[in-house]
Amino acid sequence: MNQDIKPLHKQISYSISKSPYTVNLFAQQMNMKLKLLESFIDGTSIPEKKVICKMNRFLNPKIKF
Repeated sequence: MNQDIKPLHKQISYSISKSPYTVNLFAQQMNMKLKLLESFIDGTSIPEKKVICKMNRFLNPKIKF
């Protein structure tokens, strides 16, 4: 019942890798800079809740927050 939830940056990385988008194409789809998306994937910055909701519109394995 108590499942281990992955860190947010690992969830983002996993979801993008399972989606049909490349990182560059996904950044264009999200209308954000590639460096900002890479900082979310690296874990150096944390996206806001509304950004995660926008990501979930395009990603098939949804990001849990």
